[in-house]
Amino acid sequence: MIVKLNIWLTLPNGEILAAGELAAADPDVRGAMTGQFRYLPEYLADPRAFALDPVHLPLSAERFNADRPRSGVHGVFEDSLPDDWGRRLLVRRHRLAREEQRVPNLLRLFGDQGLGALRYSQVGQPPPFLPGVPCRQLAEISSLAERFEQAPADMADEELSLLFQAGSSPGGARPKALVADGKTGYLAKFASRRDHLDVVGMEAAALELARRAGLDTVASHLSPLASGRCLLVERFDLNAVDGRNHLISMQSLLKADGYYNAGYRDLAEVIRQVAASPQRDLRQLYRQMLFNVLLGNTDDHLKNFCLLRDEQGWRLSPAFDLVPNVGFNQEQVLRVGLDTQLPTAETLLAEAKYFGIKRRQQALEIAVLIHETVSGWRETFGACGVPEQDAKTIGLDIGQRLQRIDFSNAGTG
Repeated sequence: MIVKLNIWLTLPNGEILAAGELAAADPDVRGAMTGQFRYLPEYLADPRAFALDPVHLPLSAERFNADRPRSGVHGVFEDSLPDDWGRRLLVRRHRLAREEQRVPNLLRLFGDQGLGALRYSQVGQPPPFLPGVPCRQLAEISSLAERFEQAPADMADEELSLLFQAGSSPGGARPKALVADGKTGYLAKFASRRDHLDVVGMEAAALELARRAGLDTVASHLSPLASGRCLLVERFDLNAVDGRNHLISMQSLLKADGYYNAGYRDLAEVIRQVAASPQRDLRQLYRQMLFNVLLGNTDDHLKNFCLLRDEQGWRLSPAFDLVPNVGFNQEQVLRVGLDTQLPTAETLLAEAKYFGIKRRQQALEIAVLIHETVSGWRETFGACGVPEQDAKTIGLDIGQRLQRIDFSNAGTG
């Protein structure tokens, strides 16, 4: 069986273009899937067209073989799909058997319920338009998400209709939903029954610290619910007049899959190759690397970094999914320099040259600012309502990092 899909692209001004066609066959005896993508001739002829993957899918009339044999599609399309939480909802909504849960079929069913500018429909059908969910229904969504997480088999499909309608986003097993307040769209992130700490409050605090440290971050705020609260993260893929910004993850750009071995230098190289203003984005990435290490955001995997395509071209997206070391991991996912272990102050300063920062004094000024900002974590955690015991627990890890990575004696070299 071959699944054929039309790929639709929503432009920043709200116009929708038929961009390409994707075809994927059932897996062979080894479990590998074969698939192809091609741009439509009318898209290639359109002056507004751009490459959906600037590294692996240049604008060309050729047919591109899928670079992910396990899924039968290119990574940029798999980026549209949610991970664990949203995928569970999708499977439940359509009562999918295991063999029906392959990526091309999930894309067909997902339609336009995710982040980014891509939509999917069966060949010959128009692009899907599904109604959004307003913020005023957050409390109901939160309650449904909690029940679904605890006992999904006990819920009828009618009860889950609102949760199905809300959709989800790439990344993680935690409950989340896409909601809107007028023209402003949000990713709502809820507490999970698996949480041993106030992860919602800690993420809000981490984002606030990052903003104070000079990082370009997603806009966010905490919203109270009848029981607990959620974090509303403003969507950076949306524009005025219902326009969209196209997104692609660093995981797709680096063709990384499974247990990959990558570092911040690899991300920097992609930025040099693709970004419209690489110097600006490289400095932002350097700041984020420093912040992640000092705060303990060890879950810094490649799907938590992406490039965004707006009317000026490709650029590094605002920082998102910044959370302290709630898993108490010993290593970063991404290498800093040549290692995933906690780096020294000297290593972090020496890395600056790979991010276009040639003067040690400049790197030191950035590092000191971020160190001083993260050192104020107690006040920010308190302002975000993180329980005192939770703050104390996670604060042990933050404090050890700040003590071990001390820039006060680094000097200018």
